[in-house]
Amino acid sequence: MSQYHKNGWTSEHLLKPQGTALYAAQQRERLRQIANEVQGLLSEYRAALENIRIDGDKPLEPKVRAFRATRPMAALEKHLREALNDAGDIDAEYTRFYKELPVKREQRAAAKALRKARKAEAKKGRGMQAVDTAAGLHGIASGFSEGQSETGVEKVQEKSAATFLDFLKEA
Repeated sequence: MSQYHKNGWTSEHLLKPQGTALYAAQQRERLRQIANEVQGLLSEYRAALENIRIDGDKPLEPKVRAFRATRPMAALEKHLREALNDAGDIDAEYTRFYKELPVKREQRAAAKALRKARKAEAKKGRGMQAVDTAAGLHGIASGFSEGQSETGVEKVQEKSAATFLDFLKEA
């Protein structure tokens, strides 16, 4: 049994359809509210600090001092905005790795099987192509031998009853 978290979300909730999308939307809204609050407070705080004058200040020194004093709060606001963007990636990454990946793998497997089948067909086709080529060469050779005296090729063909064409047909 999963442990109940103080905000009510568990991993079981996230695994339900649209669970990660709902969680991400909820967290983004919470972070947006906090970031907006920090941003508003930062502006007010910085303005208040700029109005504090200390004896011996040069013309822009109060602004610089206020800026430097509020840098941690500005960094907090910046990090909250980054976290807000990261919360938006929760559902996208879940979808990419757990919904789209199996579909892509299935498509790759189907494409691989198709390539393998085409390769096997091509291999069969090349064997038939060799038989056709041998038959063509045999036809050309017999065309030359008509009306000509016997050559060495014809003598070899007469001596052996099996021809190269017969060999290819058997294979």
